[in-house]
Amino acid sequence: MKARIVVFLVGCLTLSLIGGLVVRAQVQDRPDQQERVKQQARKKFMRGKLDSNKKIVEGLSMKDFAMIREGAQNVTAVVKGQHWFVLDTPAYKQYSQDMEQAAQLLVDAADKKNIEAATLRYFDLTLDCIDCHRYIETQSY
Repeated sequence: MKARIVVFLVGCLTLSLIGGLVVRAQVQDRPDQQERVKQQARKKFMRGKLDSNKKIVEGLSMKDFAMIREGAQNVTAVVKGQHWFVLDTPAYKQYSQDMEQAAQLLVDAADKKNIEAATLRYFDLTLDCIDCHRYIETQSY
């Protein structure tokens, strides 16, 4: 009977130690997992922004001003969205404001049915995106 109790206690102690090691390993892996989840969320989020840009390009090529307007409004919504704020720096905030302004000017050009102005505003918006991406790549976050 005593032997069974000892075996039982040793088994419980072993399971407890193994469980502690597993939990400790999970906690240590957690920052990497959290960063991977953040990166996946950013990719998905940016993929949505890319879809909006595709809509703008399609609208420009077809002279579909409603499509241009919708794509530009989607970009504005993305820029104003809570997931957009990756960095809390003055430069990043300026890039965001520039993108929002470029998207609004694109909406205005679409409302006026001015394909040349819409094309130029889309070009401005694209440059703002590229500049922002270049900036983010130099930052750690």
